[in-house]
Amino acid sequence: MEQLRVFLSSTQNDLQPERDSAEALVVAELGHQCQRAETFDAPGNSPEEVCRGLARSCDIYVGIFGLHYGYRVPRLSISATEMEYREARKADPGKVFIYVQEGEVLDADQKRFLEEVQSFSNGYFRHGKFTSCGELKEQIRRDVITWTTQKVREALQKQIELRALRDKVEHMSRVMEL
Repeated sequence: MEQLRVFLSSTQNDLQPERDSAEALVVAELGHQCQRAETFDAPGNSPEEVCRGLARSCDIYVGIFGLHYGYRVPRLSISATEMEYREARKADPGKVFIYVQEGEVLDADQKRFLEEVQSFSNGYFRHGKFTSCGELKEQIRRDVITWTTQKVREALQKQIELRALRDKVEHMSRVMEL
């Protein structure tokens, strides 16, 4: 079975236990590959290039957003986490999963960013805010399993449609031969 590439995106300093917990779930329990910018080997590339590439190429993007906005990419004037989110969304909006930590956000940029990612019309569905690593793991587990099941159903439906189309073509060929 092919492993999915799950990219964890969050601020690193304040959400390290959550990142470690999510990685343990993705690898040990779900059997997928976990990608984290700080553990990815990419000699000859800038951290920005690596983060953008991981966000674009992953199968599932997991955005774990806390109370802090994080490191700002100087030439972009946005955080590395927001940059990764935008790259993942641009590559495939359907692969973006959002998880938000409970607590009071004081940083104006983080408030703006969280409002955007949670917007009713243009944002993403999310569970209630998580208060522990255990809650976060359970939310991610449910979402990855639901998403994977949906993708399998879509693939099976395409196979059924292709078989039906193939049968129609064969029937038309037989009719035309008569």
